[in-house]
Amino acid sequence: MKKILLSIGIVGVLMSSCSLDKEPYDSLTNESVDKTEGAIEALHLGNYHTLKGWVENWHRVTEYPGDNVSLSGTTSDNLFYNYNYKRVVNNSRVNSYWENSYRVIAGTNLLLQKLKEGESDASDQMIAENLYLRSMMYFYLANVFGKPYTQDPASLAVPIKLSDDPFEILPRNTVKEVYDQVEADLLKAESLFKEYKSNVYGNVYAAQALLARLYLYKGDNQKALQYANKVIESGKFSLLAGSEYNKLSVAIPEDNKESIFAIKFVKDIDYKDDGWYTIGSMYANFQGSGWGEMYASRPYLEEVRKYPSDVRYKMILPVVENANELHAYYVTDDYKYASVIVTQSGSDYTYTEGGTSKTLIKESNGAGSFQYYINIAGKKRSVLIDRKLANRNGYLKYYVIKCSGQEGQAHLWSPVISRLAEIYLIRAEAHAKTGNVTEALKDVNVIRQRAGIPSAGLWTAANLGGKSALDVVLQERQLELAWEGHRKFDVFRNAKVMDRKYPGTHTAGSSPILSIDPKSNQAIEFIPEQQIVLSNGILKQNP
Repeated sequence: MKKILLSIGIVGVLMSSCSLDKEPYDSLTNESVDKTEGAIEALHLGNYHTLKGWVENWHRVTEYPGDNVSLSGTTSDNLFYNYNYKRVVNNSRVNSYWENSYRVIAGTNLLLQKLKEGESDASDQMIAENLYLRSMMYFYLANVFGKPYTQDPASLAVPIKLSDDPFEILPRNTVKEVYDQVEADLLKAESLFKEYKSNVYGNVYAAQALLARLYLYKGDNQKALQYANKVIESGKFSLLAGSEYNKLSVAIPEDNKESIFAIKFVKDIDYKDDGWYTIGSMYANFQGSGWGEMYASRPYLEEVRKYPSDVRYKMILPVVENANELHAYYVTDDYKYASVIVTQSGSDYTYTEGGTSKTLIKESNGAGSFQYYINIAGKKRSVLIDRKLANRNGYLKYYVIKCSGQEGQAHLWSPVISRLAEIYLIRAEAHAKTGNVTEALKDVNVIRQRAGIPSAGLWTAANLGGKSALDVVLQERQLELAWEGHRKFDVFRNAKVMDRKYPGTHTAGSSPILSIDPKSNQAIEFIPEQQIVLSNGILKQNP
């Protein structure tokens, strides 16, 4: 019975389909691959389709533990445990992520067992695409359930399953072993790709982009540079102009010239109800759809609003409650939002305290705008000035719209796995870590200029102000790659502390976790208890 459940829960090979059309994401597979005409092609497309069931909880387990998000209330949904670092062994979100990852792996394994290299360009292309998909699954699994490679490559990650036997039960492999498998798959895929179909199929540039990220995570900075250069110098992709930045969310992936690989969702087919229970539905409510309970975090807001021209702030939608009332919002010592009503006069803002008129502290950012502060309870606190905003449980509604709005449908979105901006920042980080500060800042400034940051806000070796080149790179990665599943890994793999001392329900309760050390057990997820039971104890739990 346990074997039967294991095969269904972990590696059940998709479902049958009434259609074997040639577009990904629209077809499922036939169960009988050997007996059905066109079944190999259907299995191949089915592996892409299965990514749709994978990606939602991939987002929850990678993005919610970061410092870009602020949850506005408690919930019985297990995503709460991903968000507040209160790990539980029976987290349904984590278990679903595990199961769907191994479903994709099972589908790729089955196909790879049935195809032979060199038989035709078509079969080699199919092999390459599925090696890429398998490597992507193992890369994320290793980082969710294992320690950072640079911290302890000999620690346990996840089982490497390469056969199509649904009854095979394997122990966990080490982080290094999983990384080695990912590297081998990607290098082989790179050599086998015969054509570039589009950015919603596995392609040689997607394999090179993931190799660049893999090497960066391993600390092999020279190879990270090599593969980042391959993608950038290919000329296949280009950064979206600042005026087109919203294409990251509203365009179909094929119309986004920056996207290297994305998981395509189809308008009016995947989300007929406008996207309840989707990634974007947690971040915003509009067009009558979405929970709108998870907002942009205060640290992210302060960083992205340093320069009014930064186009990345267009991915945030403040929900205005009263357009005629202006507030300066600050954070109290117990991580709550508070505000004073202010009146604007030119670039100054005044407020009344104890019957006395006072002026907000104003500091130039050197680029024609200012940052503002207020003295409250003996402390100088930064303020964000907005029209009176709506709130939920006291948490200001700064909706995130980066994951919504594709083709005008409320919460339709095709999540991006790799895009050119990340590749520039991979190269920047590798340069920073090899001591090439000039080149590191040059790549960071490419991204900042695209974002609309004025010349005075660009980095030079002379204006780092005590920051290191790596600090600058990681800050830019946070700004640019927010809500794309990078931040948690960026913090911990660089041996940084995750600082979550800002408003959100993670601060509630008797023992909130506001600071997470990169070597803390809390930094990695528990292996789902259901999987340990189904393995007859072969899988060992994380501490």
